[in-house]
Amino acid sequence: MSYLVLARKWRPNTFEELTGQEAIARILRNAVSVGKVAHAYIFSGPRGVGKTTTARILAKALNCENGPTPDPCGTCRSCSAITDGSSMDVAEIDGASNTGVDNIRDLRERVKYAAASSQYKIYIIDEAHMLSTAAFNALLKTLEEPPPHVIFVLATTEPKKIPATVLSRCQHLPFRRIALKAIVQRLRQIATAEGIDITDGALEMVARAAEGGMRDALTLLDQVTSFADSITADEVKDLLGLTDTENLAAMLGAVIEGRSRDIVAGIAELTDTGMDLKVYMRDLLTFTRNLLITRIVGEPEGVLDVGESERAVLVSLAKLTSEEHIALLLSDLIKAEPAVRSALYPRVVFEMALLRLSLMHRFTSIDDAFRVLGGESPAPRKLAPPATPYTSPAARKTPPPVEKKTGEAPRSAKPSPAPTPAAVPKPATASGMPLEAVWQAALQRIDKESHLLFFRIQEGEVSCEGGEITILFNGGQSVHADSVTESLPSIRALVNEIAGRPVRVTVDTRESKTVSKTELKEQALRNPLIREALELFDGRIMDVKPANSQGGDHV
Repeated sequence: MSYLVLARKWRPNTFEELTGQEAIARILRNAVSVGKVAHAYIFSGPRGVGKTTTARILAKALNCENGPTPDPCGTCRSCSAITDGSSMDVAEIDGASNTGVDNIRDLRERVKYAAASSQYKIYIIDEAHMLSTAAFNALLKTLEEPPPHVIFVLATTEPKKIPATVLSRCQHLPFRRIALKAIVQRLRQIATAEGIDITDGALEMVARAAEGGMRDALTLLDQVTSFADSITADEVKDLLGLTDTENLAAMLGAVIEGRSRDIVAGIAELTDTGMDLKVYMRDLLTFTRNLLITRIVGEPEGVLDVGESERAVLVSLAKLTSEEHIALLLSDLIKAEPAVRSALYPRVVFEMALLRLSLMHRFTSIDDAFRVLGGESPAPRKLAPPATPYTSPAARKTPPPVEKKTGEAPRSAKPSPAPTPAAVPKPATASGMPLEAVWQAALQRIDKESHLLFFRIQEGEVSCEGGEITILFNGGQSVHADSVTESLPSIRALVNEIAGRPVRVTVDTRESKTVSKTELKEQALRNPLIREALELFDGRIMDVKPANSQGGDHV
């Protein structure tokens, strides 16, 4: 006897055996129980989720010799005929092969006749969306008012291609992808019954590769059982060319932490083992999305359709960074995936994408990363506080006070000179440093951390009066003022650390004095270079614009 594949051998025969479609099974069971079965149904959903199988179970429930009953026996002549496909009253029509209007006209003629040996004639049209427009139009009247003994079931993977006139005449039951956990449980039951030695990790990988389809999962299980007597996750990975969760976590962890060397080495290892980088990119994209959801919700159970091992890895990896960082990674991976998929050299594009993303750990905010990804220069980095607090020289070495001997008369009776007026002390900080010295120390730190920020501060005028520091810019220096304002929290933190107390640091902009056109022309004519140019070329001044540079001539 020829071998019967697992997908056919373990095909459900009752509503209770359906996996992952409990709601639809309950609807159909109740409809059969109370005698309210519709004359036409549309079963839609992805491949391998049980559409045609459910249609067969419905046919058994209606035509069982003990029925109609929601629990067909599966052993009577009618149920057995439906199971092996020999029933005269249940016709399965391939919509992809019978697309023409002539096929539907022939069907319309056949529905007029009563069932041969059962109560109902049931027509199951698979891939119904493949029917032509003329075929659908020819079927409309029959779908709207079929004979009482006829029931139609249209199965399709693309319900959007079904005309609205057909949808309105049928009850639409959408089938969903089966949850990974449910697939793993069903595979474990079948593996135990078949005596297959396979680990839970291997079953999770098979279920993940099936992408929500039970038929695909059973087909893959059939495939891996031919590989070895005892099956592990590594063997499933090698056989099916899948990516394991640990590898994805290691690669994404290297990207998050900016370990460029590990990224290059990891991609080289993938290439050496024959991994398709286009498939790996897709898996990495999905894994990053799951990581973002995990970072947001904390515990992904009930939110993500992942296995126990992957859930544990996601929870651990999500603690390494913020959700903003992961969201930016995911956004850029989405943009890079089409480039990797269509690239002539996918490895180069893939390496470039991950190495670029690995630079994000160097930025202190999401805005910095967006600037770099957009081709701009990053904003100044957050300034780190000094390693050791500053102490003034006086505080480091204080001479001991001189003790006066009691009862000792002064040696000379010279009159003491008249006291000179003491200079007004400048504001000092808790560390004993004048505010100007604090600012100079802060500038030295800023110059080491970000020379660009140091340069922009130098373009302004700094005032250390009234116990606060003010950086003043002219109206034409808005670029410098905006940049320094953006870094103001970091500057304040650094100044406060050096001063030992809170110091007010502000940025101010003064408006440039407006000068009339007449005054500008008079100032220009007083410029000897301009006068010489006018005399040399016998010219005249047509327009005068103020120069942007501070203190420059108006020309």
